[in-house]
Amino acid sequence: MEGGRMNKTKKYFFLSRLMAIGLVMGGVLATNTTHAESISEYLTPTADSSPAGLDFDSKGNLWFAEVNGNKIGKLTPGDVKPGTSDGIVEYELPHANSKPQYLMVSRDDIVWFSEMGGNRIGRLDPATGIIREYDIPTPNSEPHHLFESKDRKIWFTEFEANKIGRLDPIMGEIKEFTVNEGHPHDLVVDDEYVWYTQGGKFWAQVFANKIGYLELESGKVGEIVIPPKKSVPHGMALASDGTIWFTQFFAGKISRLDFSEEFPPKVVDYQIPGKRIGAHDLVVDYNKRWVWFVANHKDSIGKLDLTEAEPGAGIQWFPLPTKGAHPSNLVLDKEGNVWFSEMGMYFRGRYQNKIGKLVP
Repeated sequence: MEGGRMNKTKKYFFLSRLMAIGLVMGGVLATNTTHAESISEYLTPTADSSPAGLDFDSKGNLWFAEVNGNKIGKLTPGDVKPGTSDGIVEYELPHANSKPQYLMVSRDDIVWFSEMGGNRIGRLDPATGIIREYDIPTPNSEPHHLFESKDRKIWFTEFEANKIGRLDPIMGEIKEFTVNEGHPHDLVVDDEYVWYTQGGKFWAQVFANKIGYLELESGKVGEIVIPPKKSVPHGMALASDGTIWFTQFFAGKISRLDFSEEFPPKVVDYQIPGKRIGAHDLVVDYNKRWVWFVANHKDSIGKLDLTEAEPGAGIQWFPLPTKGAHPSNLVLDKEGNVWFSEMGMYFRGRYQNKIGKLVP
């Protein structure tokens, strides 16, 4: 996650040449259903916990947020047993109804999480189990995703406030940057910009279709329109080579920003066949040139193979054992296995309490 950019017009020549065959704007990809070598599911100790954001620490422990359980969980891969809660411990948050949904582990192995209900950014020290919380200056901002920049600042989106926040872990201070309307959700940070998705509030029939960017040096804000009007850009990932990928939740696309010719960048789309896919979160395995993504409406994990990404090929589906799993977020371990959270339809009162592992 530390691939940087040197020059906006030159930085992706290698990737563009590598993908020259099959990277088509709006190309439609054929799909097939594949059974993975194994899909295992592990139960959180708290029933109806609705796990969501998750990330690994340097020791190989998997940390995750329980939005309905109001807890942070830790899964030790060597100790877990499918269908049980063995190897999983939980840390209860200091305040009720904090609703932690998104989580990341910083390079010093501190666990950071956003409290949608508490309007706070939380910090958990695994060495002591102590939780510290930082109040966000703007009330009811509803913080979502987090990202650690190279200077170790913790950046996050403020969904309801239309702001980007930056937490200085040393000083404990939060600075906010106002962005255009659109409800920023996910984000990444490179050497020059904060990039973020703005898909609106689709459940309230409020749609946005933009990728926004905040220049670090000047604080200036720009945006790229992502057609159609109801495309709903959602999950975002920074690959190890520095490329930026995102999902289009309603349009059913996997997309990347192409900086090879100009700035702002062009958008390269991979259309996913079918309707109501629900392409939610994504992660890039650049070594294998696979893009893994969550299809929560299909209760499946999808894989886009960039070596076959041309009309007629490219997508594989891995259906999950649990009906109504509604997977939310995913992350890769060092072996390339896919770990994911089964959140259920939390916002409709249909909860799940499983963490999944897919061995491709």
